[in-house]
Amino acid sequence: MRRYARTIAVFALFLPVPALVAQEDPLQASRAGERWVLTAAGDSAVLETSEGRSLRLALPDKALVSSLAALDGGWMAAGSYLNGERRALFLLKGDARGARSLPVPAGQEGLLRFGPVLLTEGDGRLAGMAWLEGDGLRTLGVRAAAWNGERWEAPVRVAPPGPGSQLALSGAVLADGSWLLAWSAFDGADDEILWSLRAADGTWSKARRLSADNAVPDITPAVTASGDGALIAWSRFDGQGYSVHLARFAGGGWRGERAAAPTGSVRPAFESSSGRPLLLYRTVVPAAWSVLQLDPAGRALARATVPSSLPDRPVLVTGAGGEVRMRWPAAAREVAVSFEGTP
Repeated sequence: MRRYARTIAVFALFLPVPALVAQEDPLQASRAGERWVLTAAGDSAVLETSEGRSLRLALPDKALVSSLAALDGGWMAAGSYLNGERRALFLLKGDARGARSLPVPAGQEGLLRFGPVLLTEGDGRLAGMAWLEGDGLRTLGVRAAAWNGERWEAPVRVAPPGPGSQLALSGAVLADGSWLLAWSAFDGADDEILWSLRAADGTWSKARRLSADNAVPDITPAVTASGDGALIAWSRFDGQGYSVHLARFAGGGWRGERAAAPTGSVRPAFESSSGRPLLLYRTVVPAAWSVLQLDPAGRALARATVPSSLPDRPVLVTGAGGEVRMRWPAAAREVAVSFEGTP
């Protein structure tokens, strides 16, 4: 077990944890024909609209943007920034013409608040937000607050600090209105994926493991609503390297856990603007970015791969005729590739 713990520590040097790195991946969000792409760098960010226009946004001091959501008539971005000796949350809301700051949930108790995840309904309404909070990277818990349409309700504790770090928070609002959160947590021996569900009455289930306890690290989960449930992807160490795994949430539990990509696959992320979930991931050897087209149950329908050593996650744009474009805004590179059926 200690050998795997050292492995994850070394691997973390090369695998950035969302909201803890200075160089951030581009964020994208889309709804009802509108599409937004946000690329942050330093104290500013560039927001691209579906019409191809760009809007430069000023960010707070030492800002890290971790979530972008497409709302009815606009967009919202959430992140954290340095506020004296604390790291606090910030929110921006806007459209193609500009942006304004919004208040964040009150009652910060820890020195660190970061990695916020915006939670939106399918009709483009903001439902709430979740984030990590604590006095240090090894003493973080998970918190969340609901938005009642006018203001933030009091934050609630979803999960207390554990025996080690809790990182890489992800979440989604499901079709029945429940909220699903997942994150990686060190259990004293290795990292596991934990999850919790918020029911319609606002109560949260006790945080529990996604998989049976094992002796290998499970890290960087990504969650997306799909059909009447959800899909989750994460990276698991298999003894030789990391591989992306996939499971489906339905009927109150997780089903069909399996490897979705070969050894050497990391950094999974979902994009669903095409109407079908798309699972993006990076392979280390050979260096490439791949995207799987999935059905609502998580079955792979087709795959597209672009050889690339660029570390930034690309922006995805699907087109007609089974084509997908991968674009790296910071590198000014774009590649079109066709989906191919999977065996």
